[in-house]
Amino acid sequence: MKVAGLKAISTILETQAILIRNKNPPHPSLVSKITSRIKGVIAAKKYVLLNYNILRDILKEATKLTPGRQAPTISPLDDSNWIEVQSMVEKEEAADIMDRLEEIGARVIVLFKIDNCRV
Repeated sequence: MKVAGLKAISTILETQAILIRNKNPPHPSLVSKITSRIKGVIAAKKYVLLNYNILRDILKEATKLTPGRQAPTISPLDDSNWIEVQSMVEKEEAADIMDRLEEIGARVIVLFKIDNCRV
């Protein structure tokens, strides 16, 4: 369903609560899309994205600290002894996790805010 202009967007926002409550909504795909968007905003408020570099030998220990929602993303670096790890972590635990990662040898630890996502 394509919408153009502020009036159409306003209409969708006004009716989304009704569509979500209705057990037999007239546009199920719209309800699914709205639900997915709401879940994304909620997850974005709860999680941050943590990136860091770690020696391959320490990867198992590091990913115990940052298992991610499903699994961490692991990428090779030019130096074959090092890899980059990217993982969603709970915002409230991020500072402690960063401290523990640094203690075990992680480097270039960077935290990114998530504005929105689909999980």
